[in-house]
Amino acid sequence: MIGHARDAEVYAYLEKHQIPSLVAWSYDPHMHPPSVGFGNAAAMDELAQSVISVGHRRIAMISGITQGNDRAQARVEGVRKAMADNGLDANALTLIETSYEIDKGAEAFGQLMALSPRPTVVMCGNDVLAVGALRQAEKLGIQIPEQVSVTGFDDIELAEIVTPALTTVHVPHREMGRKAARELIAMVEGKSEGRSLCIDTRLVNRGSLAKPPC
Repeated sequence: MIGHARDAEVYAYLEKHQIPSLVAWSYDPHMHPPSVGFGNAAAMDELAQSVISVGHRRIAMISGITQGNDRAQARVEGVRKAMADNGLDANALTLIETSYEIDKGAEAFGQLMALSPRPTVVMCGNDVLAVGALRQAEKLGIQIPEQVSVTGFDDIELAEIVTPALTTVHVPHREMGRKAARELIAMVEGKSEGRSLCIDTRLVNRGSLAKPPC
């Protein structure tokens, strides 16, 4: 399963029928079922710390829909934590929630650029939204990162081939998938009661993040 956020009836059904299960894309050793993933809040916190360290104070975020999506919610929390840790008002984060589509990312970026004053950086909940932001910036004649910085999350192939290439968080998708599959097989075969495993993420600094304009 992707993420922990789902109706309690789902977990009750799996428990009742003794169906081995685990969660991917999220890591929380205190929750059941076990998880093979990473700390979404911590990973986004690290990226936001990097954003703030180069001077950004007017921060906006284009997020996935947080209701029913613990990963999206945690990434928003990560940005707000970094802001609070650096003396910024976490409640001042300009946030737009939308579905994970390039066109939706473009639309949200356009809304943010219509603000006055507009943000100096737009942090996106994943690379798909960030690519949409880059596309809209080009249409609006906004230079990235000279006028506005943009960041992503996931480090999918698209993040490296767009112009400018995205500063993002690298998620080791294949490693996570392999470890999740192996753990689930061990559970099915009765060799494990289910272990939670944390996968390391890392920042990837490319061309879409720079100091804010003077």
